[in-house]
Amino acid sequence: MKAYFTNLPTRTWLLIVVPAVVVAYPVARMVVPAVIHAVVPEVVRSVLSVI
Repeated sequence: MKAYFTNLPTRTWLLIVVPAVVVAYPVARMVVPAVIHAVVPEVVRSVLSVI
């Protein structure tokens, strides 16, 4: 499997990577703030918002 991926042409890599980034970006934009909101206590968020 590793040999197969190393021999892929650049165009094929672009066809794999670009859609993956397009899908991952909005998901990360939704998930990361939700995780931070769940993990970081309200006190810390209020102090950071004052700064």
